[in-house]
Amino acid sequence: MTVARLHPGRWLFFLAWGMLLTALLNAGAGFWALKRLEKKAGTPIRGTFLPHLIQPAFTLKNSQVSWQGRFQVDSGDLRVQYDPLSVFWGRKLRVRVQGSDLHVRLLGEWATSQGLSEARVDSLDADFALPEKGAPEVFLFDLDSPELQFNLTEK
Repeated sequence: MTVARLHPGRWLFFLAWGMLLTALLNAGAGFWALKRLEKKAGTPIRGTFLPHLIQPAFTLKNSQVSWQGRFQVDSGDLRVQYDPLSVFWGRKLRVRVQGSDLHVRLLGEWATSQGLSEARVDSLDADFALPEKGAPEVFLFDLDSPELQFNLTEK
């Protein structure tokens, strides 16, 4: 009995196609996640969209994000990880956003309650789920800044 062998060049070909397919799926799913975030934010999210090749994540370089009239990120890089299964099954989109060295403006009642309108954020770590309708479910929101300290975690 003989076993069929693949030529070494074919292994590389299949490996390259697999990596390309994974990268294309991640880029498409990441773009979908970004559009879903924009929908919840109620405004376009700007920045250079850089999908990650292997992980279900993307980076927004020089991001500009306004969130529901409460705060606005004017500059800095954000890394966004998302649940890829929500793309295919229409579940709540679970997202983890991390950033550092961000320039943030507080808007509306948040600016009034904090007594300031602008802040530099050293680090941001937020983990939340976005249902189709209704408010986001927040599991973690940790913001570290010289001007602001905010930490919210789920028990």
